[in-house]
Amino acid sequence: MVDKAKHLDLFRQSLNSYYPITDESFSRLCDIVKFRKVNKGEDLVRIGHTAKRVYFVCEGLLISLYMTNDGGTHIKNFFLEGNIAASTVSMLQATPSNFSIQSVDESVILEMDFQKYRQLIFDHNDLKSFYIMYLEKKWVVENEKRQISFATETATERYLTFREHYPDLENRVPQLQIASYLGVTPTQLSRIRKSLSKF
Repeated sequence: MVDKAKHLDLFRQSLNSYYPITDESFSRLCDIVKFRKVNKGEDLVRIGHTAKRVYFVCEGLLISLYMTNDGGTHIKNFFLEGNIAASTVSMLQATPSNFSIQSVDESVILEMDFQKYRQLIFDHNDLKSFYIMYLEKKWVVENEKRQISFATETATERYLTFREHYPDLENRVPQLQIASYLGVTPTQLSRIRKSLSKF
C-alpha cells in the first residue's frame, strides 16, 4: 500500500528546501499529482519520444541515460528519493527527448502533467520562486560543477566527488552504472576503488 501522506510530506519538504510554499499553492499542486508504482527497468521517458510529465521520486531510484555514438549507453543523472526527474528541454520545446528516464528499483513516484504544472507556476508567485531557485541550483550550479569536474579532474577525483555527492549510492546500483556516469570503464573503476582501499 502506498503511504500517500508520507510521500506528499516528502514532496513538500523538497519544494520548501528551495523556497517556502504556501498551503494554497501546495494544495493546487496536489490536485494534479498522480501516484504511480514503477517496475524495475521500466522507462518513464523514452529516447525519441516527446516527454509530457514531471516526476518526483518518493521511493526507489531513477536514472537518465542517453545513447553514445558507438551504440552504448551513458548515465546522465541519478535521481534519489526527494528529487525531481524530467526531460525538461523536450517538454519546453515539444521535441523528442535526447535521453530516457528509467527506474533502477521498484519505485513509487508522483507524476504531474507538465503543462498543468507550468500553469500553476505562472499563477503562483511562491511556485515561480521555487522554480527559479530549483533551475538555478540544478541547471546552473550543479551542471557547471560537473562540467568543470569532467574537464579538470582525474578519474579518481571524479569518483571521490561522486562518493561525496552520492554517499550511499554504491550499495544500490551496479558498478557498471557508476562507471558509465563517471565516464570510465568498469575495469578502470575497479582499479580506482582497489587503489583507494589501500589508504
